Amino acid sequence: MKRFLILTLASLLCLPTVRVLKAFEIQGVSIPPTIQLAGQTLQLNGAGLRTFTLLMVPIKIYVASLYTPTVIRSTSEVLEVVAPMEFDFTFLRAVGQGDVTKAWSSQFDQSVSYTYPGYQRDRNAFIGFFGPLQSMGVEQVQFIGTNTVVLDQGVRKGSIAGRDFQKAFLSLWFGSKPVAPDLQKALLGMNTVTAER
Repeated sequence: MKRFLILTLASLLCLPTVRVLKAFEIQGVSIPPTIQLAGQTLQLNGAGLRTFTLLMVPIKIYVASLYTPTVIRSTSEVLEVVAPMEFDFTFLRAVGQGDVTKAWSSQFDQSVSYTYPGYQRDRNAFIGFFGPLQSMGVEQVQFIGTNTVVLDQGVRKGSIAGRDFQKAFLSLWFGSKPVAPDLQKALLGMNTVTAER
């Protein structure tokens, strides 16, 4: 009997570790543990809250989450990931068209570290896909093959072809000048924190 228990315990220890994923919330936004994209199940890699300080007052802007086919814990890994992949941005307040355009333009101008011939054209097309947002409105950016697909509040707005734009978009979050370093860590699953800049 003792030998049987030892063998059973040994076999259990040799089983692969199963990661139990549960939904959780950030600022009232429910973050599911998995999503379906392009016929694949993607798992939540990480999520975090983006804030912006105005006149010394932190303003909560959006909750970002990243879904990937495999667990990614470093910037070098994420820059090499091949699609599918999805970013979800849930905005915590209503935002007008002008502010949406200004926010994306500012983020691209300050943080993109990977550019290529035709980058400016693709950047402008990408920003143009987004409209005004209601409170709890969601913007989604999906990598399907080498296409970057944009959904604005559940409506597909368009796509940009080419791996180059995917690399440019990834450099926003994981390049040498990320939008917010704390949010970068949160998207890599290192922590779930407020990302402020």
